[in-house]
Amino acid sequence: MFILYSLICSRLSLQQESNMRILLLLAAMTAISGAQNDCSLGACYPPSRDLLLGRSHQLRASSTCGLTGSEVYCTPYQQWRMKCCPCDSRNPNGQLAHTVQEMLTTSGPDRWWQSSKGVNPVTLQLDLNNLFQLDNLVLSFKGPRPSSLVIERTLDNGQTWQPALYLAKNCEEAFPGVQTTTPLSLEQMYCHTLHPYENPYQEETIEFSPLRQYTFTPASKSQKIEDKSGFTGLRVTLTELGDVPHLPGRSLSKFFALKEMRVMGTCMCHGHADRCLPEEYSNPNSNIIQVNPVCDCKHNTAGINCERCADFYNDLPWRAAEEENTHTCKHLLEGSLSEAGGDESFSTVSVAGRQ
Repeated sequence: MFILYSLICSRLSLQQESNMRILLLLAAMTAISGAQNDCSLGACYPPSRDLLLGRSHQLRASSTCGLTGSEVYCTPYQQWRMKCCPCDSRNPNGQLAHTVQEMLTTSGPDRWWQSSKGVNPVTLQLDLNNLFQLDNLVLSFKGPRPSSLVIERTLDNGQTWQPALYLAKNCEEAFPGVQTTTPLSLEQMYCHTLHPYENPYQEETIEFSPLRQYTFTPASKSQKIEDKSGFTGLRVTLTELGDVPHLPGRSLSKFFALKEMRVMGTCMCHGHADRCLPEEYSNPNSNIIQVNPVCDCKHNTAGINCERCADFYNDLPWRAAEEENTHTCKHLLEGSLSEAGGDESFSTVSVAGRQ
């Protein structure tokens, strides 16, 4: 006989250790990024932060458990037992609710998003409505892990979507025709094979970096950022439910669940800024500050994303900054005097501006 438990699912102590490792990794990445942000030497980028903070209303899911009434979910518990947990999201602030906003790092312990039972595919979508730079996506699943999923980005506020990465337990079966080898060009896309697991309910974290899959691509970091990191929206489609054990008695539930989602990134500045302009508090009753989409532009550039030369600095065409070349926009008068053989002091300043 199975012992049936009616209790609220809680996180394992291993989860806290996993969260600490993620925090240390992200802190290290931020420190390294900050050390390389000397705008006078070449391309520079603002530090990475969680773009979800202050934007919970811009995150939505195509399926959430308990929106129309209480649902019961049964999962394994210890050996030959199961526990059954209710989900009731009609009151989004209730203890039994598992809405999409519960994935934010600010939601507190023992909170997670959960889909309705047996529904797939399920889509999680973040609409930013401005151009940002994606550095890292962290998805912490609260088992069972999906058998396949695809991460997509949009550059036109959801009018069109581009696949960024496919992931599957069996890539050939889930995404036929998508290559499974590491891309050798920025035009190629591939499917990453998810490692097998003994316990399908084991909590697991998947991390995605737009640049990591192009490690062996013969292109500079700045070119990879230009081609692969920009996005105005992000979509994660959980295409296939994970496998669950077949036990005698009451059936175990199949569903998707995420205990945490982080969208680490910054304002998109094309290498022409090392910080985003300060943002006002998104909520007067909260100390959460959003990442501002507006860049603090350098190199004589202007615009929300430093996407053009500032007024009167149009002697050279605008270009994104590169590792060892700022591609600083040049003043019209400066260019005219240089071509006419201007004095030496003015010419020296001109050369310095191009470094």
